Amino acid sequence: MEQSPITPPETRAEDQNRPPEELIQGLVQELQRLLESGQRPEAIERFGGLHPVDQGEVLDGLSRYIQQSLIADILEYLEPEESAELLGGRKPADLAQVLDLTDADVAVDLLQHISEDKQQETLAAMVDSAEVSELLQYQDDTAGGLMTPDYPVVLETTAMPNALDQLRLLGPDAEDINSVLLVDTEHRLVGSLSVTRLALARAHMVVGDIMDRKINSVVAVTDQEECAGVMQRYNLSLLPVVDWEGRLAGVVLAEDLMDVVAEEATEDMFRIASVGGERIAGPLTNSLRRRLPRVYINLATAFLAAVMVSPFEDTITKVVALEVFLPVVASQGGIGGTQAVTLVVRSMALGEVLRRFGLRLLARELALGLIHGVALGIVVGFVAYLWKGNFTLGLVLGFAMLGNMLVAGMFGAGVPLLPRHLKMDPAVSSAVFVTTFTDVIGFVLFLGLAAAFIDHLV
Repeated sequence: MEQSPITPPETRAEDQNRPPEELIQGLVQELQRLLESGQRPEAIERFGGLHPVDQGEVLDGLSRYIQQSLIADILEYLEPEESAELLGGRKPADLAQVLDLTDADVAVDLLQHISEDKQQETLAAMVDSAEVSELLQYQDDTAGGLMTPDYPVVLETTAMPNALDQLRLLGPDAEDINSVLLVDTEHRLVGSLSVTRLALARAHMVVGDIMDRKINSVVAVTDQEECAGVMQRYNLSLLPVVDWEGRLAGVVLAEDLMDVVAEEATEDMFRIASVGGERIAGPLTNSLRRRLPRVYINLATAFLAAVMVSPFEDTITKVVALEVFLPVVASQGGIGGTQAVTLVVRSMALGEVLRRFGLRLLARELALGLIHGVALGIVVGFVAYLWKGNFTLGLVLGFAMLGNMLVAGMFGAGVPLLPRHLKMDPAVSSAVFVTTFTDVIGFVLFLGLAAAFIDHLV
């Protein structure tokens, strides 16, 4: 849900010299006037600019209905967690009165963040909970959990003047509507019609005559990422949600998916770095619980790399220069693998990597690894030769770099593809495993080639 874009000052300059009682009374009267005249955005802006102490006193001064109406409006601008924190402590009966004044999707967002017992008590106390109860059956990360049930719907047999009258009845709520959805007598979605075409159509026509029958829709259980992908692919401002029989249940608006896209991208990035579910201002215990296991995993993989290097101790002892170049091979492979895994995981999240394209993607990353390996291998081999004056050392380092970049491409694409095939999250710890493979195989390649050509290196 959107945050309010308005961040007004705490108090007006002319208010600062007024006595506190007179100031609060004036604010109460001003807010009550704004709310009663339907100027809700202005009332919220004014209330949001007050100091928290003044906000509390102003709320106490408002009539109970106006107070609840203001709180209900404020909920539209809060995240569900913030809404639950603000109202979660209220009794179910009081909470129900506020939620009766909000949109169903806002009420559902809040109810999903309180205990199930209190959720049921609140629903029982609400005047009209049918729509809210229906939405609660869906997970909050699905189309059903994101959809807005109340959206203008017109029967396909409706005459043009009658369809326009239906929009006029919406009043100010119709200002942001660009199109209406058309249904048949059984409420099945059959098409859409832009408001512009509706307004310009001849009066004797029915809406079904000029509607657009090519309309994208999703079922209520569709994952939010897939919804975002459909809307982005077809440049949609809204996405109809239907049941399994094709009956219209609601719509997902583009604005409702903006936060979803940002959150999903953030979560993917965090999972790649093994810090999923953590926030910079979150509890220290949460950070420790999420990071420490991954740190231990990384420590284990570091010991694995050390174990793979240990058989080549004699080789390193004979040619100390090998130790200097070990980090070069490992770091370049790690960078190449991380680049590949980040690109693949994000592309998979956006739905750009279809399952049948898995082998093609693997071949592409192998080709990139080969090109990078040749380019880097020539450079590092030449630098090693100039530095140490040993042509064989340059060849060994160059071929090791080539092999490790191929490994980086293969595992950078393969590691995320395998979890997806097993129906697991491709992002989880992908980077850790890729860097492990590139480190271990890079060390073995470099030291193995050095051992094979030891007579030319000493």
